[in-house]
Amino acid sequence: MSERVTRAFFRCLGAASGAGLACFVATAIEARRVTEAGTGAAFGPSFLALVALTAPLALAVAPLAAAARALFFPDGAPIRLRAWFSPPEPGLRRGRAAALALAPFAVLAWVVVVARNGVPLLASDLGPGPASAALAMGGVALGAAFVLGVHWLAREAGVRRLALPSPATCFSGAVAGAAALFLALVLTGETSGGGGPLELFGVLTRDELELMPVWLLALIGAGALVAPIPRRLAARGMASLFALLPVLFGVRGVAAFEVPEVALGVERSAPLGKRLLGVARRAADGDGDGFAGRFGGGDCDDSDPSRHPLARDVPDNGIDEDCSGADATLPAPPPPREAPSADVDQRTLALRRVPERPNVVLVTVDTLRFDLGYMGYGRPISPRIDELARESVVFERAYALASYTSKSLPPMLIGKYCSETHRGYAHFNRFGTKDTFVAERLRKAGITTASVQGYWYFFQEYGMQRGFDTIDSSAAPKVAQVEGDRNSTSDELTNAALAQIARREFRDERFFLWVHYTDPHAEYVPHEGFDFGTNARARYDGEVAFTDHHVGRLLDGLRKSPAWDRTIVILTSDHGEAFGEHGLIRHGFELWEELVRVPLIVRVPGVEPHRVQVPRSLIDLVPTLLDLFRLDPPTGEGTDFVSGQSLLLDVVRPPGYAPEPRPILVDMPEGPYNAERSAFLLDDLKLVTSNGRPLGLYDLSADPGEKQNLLRDRARLEGAVERYKQFRSSLREVKVARPR
Repeated sequence: MSERVTRAFFRCLGAASGAGLACFVATAIEARRVTEAGTGAAFGPSFLALVALTAPLALAVAPLAAAARALFFPDGAPIRLRAWFSPPEPGLRRGRAAALALAPFAVLAWVVVVARNGVPLLASDLGPGPASAALAMGGVALGAAFVLGVHWLAREAGVRRLALPSPATCFSGAVAGAAALFLALVLTGETSGGGGPLELFGVLTRDELELMPVWLLALIGAGALVAPIPRRLAARGMASLFALLPVLFGVRGVAAFEVPEVALGVERSAPLGKRLLGVARRAADGDGDGFAGRFGGGDCDDSDPSRHPLARDVPDNGIDEDCSGADATLPAPPPPREAPSADVDQRTLALRRVPERPNVVLVTVDTLRFDLGYMGYGRPISPRIDELARESVVFERAYALASYTSKSLPPMLIGKYCSETHRGYAHFNRFGTKDTFVAERLRKAGITTASVQGYWYFFQEYGMQRGFDTIDSSAAPKVAQVEGDRNSTSDELTNAALAQIARREFRDERFFLWVHYTDPHAEYVPHEGFDFGTNARARYDGEVAFTDHHVGRLLDGLRKSPAWDRTIVILTSDHGEAFGEHGLIRHGFELWEELVRVPLIVRVPGVEPHRVQVPRSLIDLVPTLLDLFRLDPPTGEGTDFVSGQSLLLDVVRPPGYAPEPRPILVDMPEGPYNAERSAFLLDDLKLVTSNGRPLGLYDLSADPGEKQNLLRDRARLEGAVERYKQFRSSLREVKVARPR
C-alpha cells in the first residue's frame, strides 16, 4: 500500500512540475497581451499577478493529470521518444499500427463533415431541438461509416503485411499530423466560417468565442501530462522546485493587484486570467455585494454590502457609498440664462438656410473608420466620400454610441442611449414598440420614407423596419449569414437606392431615404481594381474603396436628380474597426478611439462647407433630422423623448454662433459577448468605465493614441468621475435582466 502511495505521490509531483513550467509559459503569453493593450500595466507586475491566479489552477490540474497517466499509461509517460524510432515488434499485426495511424485523421475528417453540415442545419427554421437531433443522428451514422472504413483499411494492411513502424510511433505521428492540419485549418480559415468546407474552422479565431483560455488550459494540461516522473533524488528536488515556484511567485503576485493598471489590464486583456480573476473576486467578496476589496475589485468596505462601485452615493452624507474616493456633493444649480430666446432666434435664422421642403438621404456604412482620405489617411480609399466632404460640413470628432452595430445603430435611429432603450439581452438586440424610431416620427408627419438594405438584421422584425413606407431588400443575399458575410452588396444596394430616388415622390414630396452599406464589415472580400495588399488592413481598405465607388454612384444619381437642390445628404457609420492598435482586432468589446470615432458628413444645399472640431455624438442625429424637417421635438413624457441635441446650429453657423464642447457618452451595456463599457468625454479628457469602475483616463489632446493611462492623476480622475456620475444620473435607464 505504501508503495502505491509513494508511486502516486511522485506521479503527482512530476505532473505538478510540468504544470508549473507550463503555467509560467501561459502567464508570459497573457502578460504580453496585457502590456500591449494600452492599459499602462508593465510586464513584470502583470506576470506576477497572472501567476497568482494561474498557480492554483496548475496545482489542481496536476493530480488529475497524474490519475489520467496512471489509468491510460501505467508504464510511464504517454510520449516516449524511443517509440518514434523503434522498429516494428514481431508478432504485432500491421493492421493495428495502420488503424492507429488512420484514426486521428478519420476523427478530423468526421469533425469537418459534421461541422460543415451542422452550421446551416442549426441556422435553419427547424428549431434547435429537431436540428440538433438530426445533426446527432447524422453524426452517429457518419462516425459508424468512418469506423468501418478504418477497420477495412487496417485489415487490408494486416493482410498485405505492410512495413509499418510500431503502433506507438504510428499513433504519435498521426496525432501530431492531425493536430498540425487542424491548426492550419483554424489559422487559414475565414472567421465567418464561410468559404469552402476546409475554411470552416477559421471561426475558432474569432474574439467573441475567446478560445485563447482553452488553448492556455490545454498547454497547462499537456505540461502536466507529459512531464517525466522523477525517479532519482536530484530529479525529485528539481521537480519539487518547479512545482512550488508558481506558488512562491503567486504569493508576491497577489500584491500586484494593488496597482490599478495591473488589475485593470488583467481584467480587460488577459483571456484566461480575467476569468480566473472573476473567480478570485467572487471568493474574496466578503459582503456578497458582487464586488471584492482585494484583487482590484473596487470595493472600499467588504463588510458593508451598501458600499460598492455601483451603489448610489447619497450627496453630502459623509459616506462614500460608491467607492469613488469621496462623498458625492449636490451639483450647483445651473446659472440662469441671460437670453432664453437666443437659441430660438438662432434656430430660426438657421432654418432660413435650410430648404423648406427637404429630402434627406442618410447613408450609413458599416464598420467605417474615421480616418478616411479627408482626414489625412494615405491610401486613396475614399475619393468619392472625400469629394462629398469638400462640399459639406465635416464633424472631425464624431462618436458612435457603441462599438458594435446592434447597440449603436438602432439607438442612433431612436435618439436614445442604448441603456435607455427596451432592447433585450441578445447579441442582435430586438427593440420594442416603446422605443420610437425616427422613421416612425417622419412618416407620421406625412414624409415619404424608404429603406434600402442588404443585410437581414435591418429589415426583419428587429425594430429598424418600423416607420418605412417602402423597404427594398433586393440586394440582400438569399442565404443570410449571421456574421462575417462574404457577399458583396454595394453594387446592387446602390442600384436599389437609385431606383428610389427616381420615384416621383422623391422629386415632388418630402422624402427620407436610408441606405446602409455593409461590405466593409468582415469578411474582407477582394475586389478587382481595389487591391491594396493582402494583410487585414489592406483588404479592409479594398472593401472601403469598393464601397466608396458605389456610394459615389449614388451621389452621382442624386446630383442628376431634379431634387438635388433641396436634398440633404448625411453620411456616417455605426462603429470603427481595430487592427491591433490596442492588441485587438475587429470591434465590439472595447471603446478605443479606433472603434468608436466615426465619420459624420452633412451636406445641406446652400450651406458653406466647413469643419466642426469639437466632439459630437450620433445621439444628436434624430433631433437634427427633426429640425431639418421642421418637426416638433418629442413630448418628453414617459418613453417619448430623445437624449441628444440638434446639430442644426453647428451645420448652418448662424451669425454669432460658435460651437461649444458638450459631454459625449459612448454607452455599451452588457451583452452575451461583451462586458459593460462606457466612455465619457468632456473636452479632451476621456474616461472609460465598467460597471461604474474607472478602467482608463486619457488626455486625447496630448495622447490621441490612448497609450498613457492617467488613473494615477487623482485630481483629474475624481473630477471626471464626478461629472460622469452626474451625467449618467440624467439618463432614463431601462434595466435588462441577464438570462439565467
